[in-house]
Amino acid sequence: MEFVLTFGLVVTLLLMTIDLGRWLTADLVLTMAAREGARRAAVAGGDFPEVRERIAELTGAARLAGDRVDVSIRPMRARYGTTITVELEYPFRPLSPMLLALAGPEVTLHAVAITRSERLAPGDE
Repeated sequence: MEFVLTFGLVVTLLLMTIDLGRWLTADLVLTMAAREGARRAAVAGGDFPEVRERIAELTGAARLAGDRVDVSIRPMRARYGTTITVELEYPFRPLSPMLLALAGPEVTLHAVAITRSERLAPGDE
């Protein structure tokens, strides 16, 4: 009898721990992708395809659903010294019943990276 109660509790805690690890991994990957995207945007001078490709590459490597990652890069084009903001949002869906009860069916993860443009305008060299 004690084994059944203990085993159920241990399995529930194990599943919750694994799901919490998925949550933290998704948050860390999102933060890293935002930072890398901001770095690429600073060098490129704004929102260019290679910036979005790099963000998609990093989030895809971590198996985050690329179609659910919302990417916002402002401004579209930046001169030297202009502030560039990269924001990423990802709706994380917990799987374990315990975490579902605590956090709800969906948790929006948010990552922001801010940097300054390093791209010189033509003639500013």
